[in-house]
Amino acid sequence: MKRLFKKTTYLVLILLISSCNTSKKEQKIIDQSEAVKEDKLYTIDTEGVLVSWTAYKFTDKLGVSGQFDDFKFSGTNNAAAIESLLKQAKIEIQTASVNSNLEIRDTKLVDSFFKVFNTDTILGAVVEADQGKGVFNLKMNNRTRPLECAYLFKNDTITLSAKIDLNIWQGEKAMQSLNKVCYDLHTGTDGISKLWPDVDVQIKLPVNTK
Repeated sequence: MKRLFKKTTYLVLILLISSCNTSKKEQKIIDQSEAVKEDKLYTIDTEGVLVSWTAYKFTDKLGVSGQFDDFKFSGTNNAAAIESLLKQAKIEIQTASVNSNLEIRDTKLVDSFFKVFNTDTILGAVVEADQGKGVFNLKMNNRTRPLECAYLFKNDTITLSAKIDLNIWQGEKAMQSLNKVCYDLHTGTDGISKLWPDVDVQIKLPVNTK
């Protein structure tokens, strides 16, 4: 009787251990399956890209903002990370499409700035992107220079921000040309006509996730 009891006890223990191991294996398979489902792929919605800028006039540095309406954006599809998505990003901007919401000013920007700046097209390519910081290779005035930028991914949109110093692309002549035709408009309360070489640029990239 005792032997039968012992055998029965051993059998129950074996069944319990086997059941626990099976349960753990099944749980592991389920967890792995859920992890795979959580993997995301990112693609930029090129139809929704926006390119905006802010230039500055007056000694007090008053901002004048606008955007470019004609540009081509290209990048990789189905990237596993935002950084991978950005590192393949390129943009080609037609400067004749500059839009400051004032037609007479846009004409001056094209004729007296961009033409003197020898820049019908602005070319940009992201070459580095990591932990919210990146580097653009930016070509203007027949010169390609690195431009540091910052990026933020929020609400399904990547926002790229950069500060351009036009002097780095030898834009002095173009700035003087524009300031000449806009002399009075660039004159502040101190009587000084001033156009700053600083331009803030922001590119918004809508992202589709699947």
